[in-house]
Amino acid sequence: MELFKDIDNKEEIYNKIKESFNVKNVSIGNLIFGDNVPIVFIQFNDLNDLEKYWKEFNSFITAEYLIKLKNDFSKWNSYVFYITESTVEKPLKYEIENNKFSTRKIVIESIKHAIDNNMIKNILSEHIINDNIKFGVENQNIESFSKNEIIDKAIKTTSFNKSNLIKEENLLEVLNHLEKTLSNEN
Repeated sequence: MELFKDIDNKEEIYNKIKESFNVKNVSIGNLIFGDNVPIVFIQFNDLNDLEKYWKEFNSFITAEYLIKLKNDFSKWNSYVFYITESTVEKPLKYEIENNKFSTRKIVIESIKHAIDNNMIKNILSEHIINDNIKFGVENQNIESFSKNEIIDKAIKTTSFNKSNLIKEENLLEVLNHLEKTLSNEN
């Protein structure tokens, strides 16, 4: 089963994008992941075009595509991946990725080739599906836990476990008891 499926009638919106923006590549589709998650991959001609047009493109894709979706889940769970050949300066990348309007935006840097199925699969795997994470959990022997006598006595002599006082008051009572005990030892 294919996870990413191109949208129907894509030529119309692709033509509008190419008329409005200087782009090398664009791909719009849905990630079939529980429900349809709209995904847009956009590769501007250069870094200057990315900096100049990313906000305008985001507004465009919202007005021309996302607003027409009938499913609220899809409207609120949509992604735009801005693909660039070069490295993006941190302030610009931060601004793009932390912009809250409409979509989740992720900048993918240093990609020297056109958007293809392999790239799409890798990006979705890394940024949404997370099926590329390898878990290697080792069972480690941990020495047995020994309780601290002073803390144990402080908890037992206060109302920490005996009352329904507000937790902060209980903690303060234990802390005061500990401070008093430790200062008497010095």
